[in-house]
Amino acid sequence: MASEASAGRAPLPCIYDVHCHIHETPASLDTLGAGRVFGSDSVVFCTQATQYTDWDDVKRLKEQCNRRIIPAFGLHPWFVERVQSGEIPFSWRDRLRELLQTHGGILGECGLDKIAKNPATHKLYPFEPQIQLFKEQLQIAHDLSVPVSVHCVRAFGSLVDVLKEAEAQGMLPPRIMLHSYSGSPDMLRQILFKGQLGKHIYISFSWFVNGRNEQKSRECIAAVPEDRLLIESDLHDAKSAFSALEHIIRLVASARGWALEEACCRLAANSRAFFGMDTDIFTTISNL
Repeated sequence: MASEASAGRAPLPCIYDVHCHIHETPASLDTLGAGRVFGSDSVVFCTQATQYTDWDDVKRLKEQCNRRIIPAFGLHPWFVERVQSGEIPFSWRDRLRELLQTHGGILGECGLDKIAKNPATHKLYPFEPQIQLFKEQLQIAHDLSVPVSVHCVRAFGSLVDVLKEAEAQGMLPPRIMLHSYSGSPDMLRQILFKGQLGKHIYISFSWFVNGRNEQKSRECIAAVPEDRLLIESDLHDAKSAFSALEHIIRLVASARGWALEEACCRLAANSRAFFGMDTDIFTTISNL
């Protein structure tokens, strides 16, 4: 995008897609080495497992693509009934710990959802079991000192209650990302970034979700401390992720009054801090 900024700059830092599910569309993965974001091919994907049966898929993708993948392993609230029924074995806790200790990455996707329904029964997923499942995963993340990627839909009051309980017990994970944030700006300013809890929180935005209401998203982006902003695609198709990342970076830059190059650098630094990395996985010369 030489037309949007001058050439000859320092190497553009990595672009981190901090939340996606590209392991679910294997046919799209051949684009990983060819795709570009603002001319840069230094794009790293944190692909998030959501159920016991796809943990090995994420593990294999990490082994195959190495530096381009940060693995995430967790149990999404939409699969809580499979935990209850025993379809997901009781040993999931031990398996989750083993994967995180062996392959690194983060714990996710986990969380709470008050509006999603089981497509087979058309009933809401039971909420109290969701809370229990979420608490167990927070405990594992705390024990292993790994970051967490959290799904929260219409359940922010309960989410805050769970996090404050963990805080009171000294059991919060080191860093907690709320992905594709759908809450209000006031929730950010008045609750999530207040006190000790705020020291753990990161907020991520995606074009896929947050592009549906740009005005609200701009207000939310402006309400997040500049060092806690992250971006993601939240997509299952790697080919579509590259353009989605460009869209959300532009939205963040516009909402914060940053040039695109500044936005990319700030978001990369925030991503490194969230993942607990000292340096970028790789850099490349871009025409930004």
